[in-house]
Amino acid sequence: MPTKARHVPNLKRHHASCQLNYSLLTRLSKRFGSGRALQFILPFGGQDCLVQMRLKQLGPYTALCHSQCSLMQAEKTWLPLPAFTVRLYHDMQLAEVTDETSAEFIEGAYPYPNPKMVQPNEREQLDQFLSEWLSYCLHHGLADLTTYGINTDELSGTGY
Repeated sequence: MPTKARHVPNLKRHHASCQLNYSLLTRLSKRFGSGRALQFILPFGGQDCLVQMRLKQLGPYTALCHSQCSLMQAEKTWLPLPAFTVRLYHDMQLAEVTDETSAEFIEGAYPYPNPKMVQPNEREQLDQFLSEWLSYCLHHGLADLTTYGINTDELSGTGY
């Protein structure tokens, strides 16, 4: 039986995905941010979801972004809501999914099959999903204007 070739990560594609993630996080922070925290409402599965992201500076060149989603109603959901820990590299303008809460490091490639059934390109898939999720948040997120003390009835027709 022939052995399968080991997955070799495509670094150009990985860096492009991480650059897109950094750009999307920057745009989200400009749109919904106040200091080191972002908060906005996102329509998700027919319900409103509160998305909160907190930035924690680790040093002059790196930061962590913790993202958590929660449903606005007390009902249970059948789909787990996305939660991420993302490491940002300011000098390279890259952002990649990491899991600082776990003792396990997300490898660039895994042998397959393996006991945990982790995909050979797990890291690439996580970064790609983060790009899609951040893009969805950017395009469909709604600012919770009441947290800023703005009554939506008082807004002008100028779009502000």
